[in-house]
Amino acid sequence: MLFALLAATGLRIGEALGVKLTDFGPNCRVLHVRRSIWRGKEQEPKTPYSVRVIDIPEVLARELRDYLSDVSDYMFATAQGKPLQQRNVLRILHRSRPVAFHVFRRFRMTRLRKFAVPRDLELLWMGHAPEEVGDLYSKLNDTLFRQEWAERVGLGFQLVHVGTQNKLTSETSNVA
Repeated sequence: MLFALLAATGLRIGEALGVKLTDFGPNCRVLHVRRSIWRGKEQEPKTPYSVRVIDIPEVLARELRDYLSDVSDYMFATAQGKPLQQRNVLRILHRSRPVAFHVFRRFRMTRLRKFAVPRDLELLWMGHAPEEVGDLYSKLNDTLFRQEWAERVGLGFQLVHVGTQNKLTSETSNVA
């Protein structure tokens, strides 16, 4: 589920490891990014613009609702309830392909641009600073507008169930 969330949202790895059950809005359609994990410690996200909302397509929201039914605090935690360490997750990722976590952000950004998502919405979802004065005046508090775009863009991959785990299959073979 972690790799699916990274690819579907463009979260930075520390932000993803810091996600808690309480960060999701109703029906898991909105994720509030409020913290990050660095070397096992909770901290503020990378920049002030990293504190944001990310709209989730319904297909992933459905999977998240099921996954979160067994979560009490951190979404991705050890048996002791502590957040996972980046290096341990990277070892798992390297079993299938030797890539860095940033590949998931590049994948999401490419998908957003392929679907011509409005620039201000792209900046919001990716946690980037506004580039123009007009970006500061954008009215992105319209949840319906954001969710319509989230559905339009979709995931860019299919979730395939394998036991209690989910695996990703990409629409393109060249994600990295």
